[in-house]
Parts: sequence; C-alpha cells; structure tokens
Amino acid sequence: MNLKKIYKKFAFLDKFFLLMVFLLFSLLRPDYILIFVFVFLFPYLFMSKRKNALNHLYLSSLISLMWVIIARNEYGYNTKMLNIFGLNTFPLFGWATGLFGLYLIYSYYEEKLKLEKNWQKFLLFLGMYWPLLIIAETLGYHVFNIHNVATRVYPGLPICDCLHAPTWMKISYLSLGPIYFGLCELLGLENPHKKKKTKNKSKN
Repeated sequence: MNLKKIYKKFAFLDKFFLLMVFLLFSLLRPDYILIFVFVFLFPYLFMSKRKNALNHLYLSSLISLMWVIIARNEYGYNTKMLNIFGLNTFPLFGWATGLFGLYLIYSYYEEKLKLEKNWQKFLLFLGMYWPLLIIAETLGYHVFNIHNVATRVYPGLPICDCLHAPTWMKISYLSLGPIYFGLCELLGLENPHKKKKTKNKSKN
C-alpha cells in the first residue's frame, strides 16, 4: 500500500471536508454541525490511517476547553446554541476542530516541503493560521450571520469588521494557534503525515 498516495488523497479530502463544513453553516445549526464534525473525526482518522493524529485532537480539545472556561461569560450568540455545563458548545467544538483541522492540513505541507527547522515550521503554521482565522471570522459574521452579541459593543478588526471582542480576546484568538503549535512541538507529537521508515537491523 502506497502511503504517499493515501496521504495525498486524504489531504484533498481534509480541505474538501472543511469546505463542506463552511457551506453547511448556512443550512443547519452551527453548533450541531461542529459537534457532528468533532465526533466524525475519530472514525475519519482511523479510516485515513492517521491514528497518531488523535493526540493532536486531544490537545486541541483540552486547549479549547480551557479557553471556553476562561471566556465563558463572553459568549452569547444571536441564534440559539447548545450549552453543556454552562459552556457554549459553538466555541468549544469550534476551537477544538478548527485548531486540529488546520494542523492536519499544515502537517501535510510541512512533510511535503521537508521542513526541518522549527522556525520554518512555525512560520508555515502561522502563515496559514492567521489568514484562515480572519477568513473564518469574516465568513461567520458577514455571510452566516453568526454574531457574538455578548461582545457586540466592541469594535471589530479593521477592514474585515469581524472579531468584535475586547482586546484581550482578540490577542487570545491570535495566540491560541501558536500556543497549540508550540505545545505540539514541545510534547513531541508526531506529524500525522510523516512517512514511517522501515528499519532493517542487521546483526553483526
């Protein structure tokens, strides 16, 4: 079985999957979509032979949980969202799946480009995270009409007029991605697209 072809195939499916999620926001409740996506990720990773990516998903889920606990009073949307133990499920599952989904795509290109130095990997991740974060926030606010009314009194980012939140939340949003990436590296989590080399040991 050619792992290179498998990873290339699923790299396309990863991006297609993310695109479909965005499109479904205009048809179904966004919190239900994100919960479904989060649950679906587990069999999807097994099917795509990337079980080692589960550790990345667990980490993104932990970061998301900690963040939503910290900022739980800053979330309240213009549409009904499910709450679990006082935590809004939209940002909870949104950050968990968003961070992980981005890392899955990033890791494919990191392996494809054969990046070795940490600063190169960081710049690649950051170059994907910040633009995609702004795009997601812009689409959510202007296209899918998902407004966080709990923080609507705060000005949004210039030009895109999205991310209406206090300054500390804006900084946190921009920082959560780099923090996630740094922890993945610090914990030595394996790139889920890295090709495993077979070791042939010969006895002397």
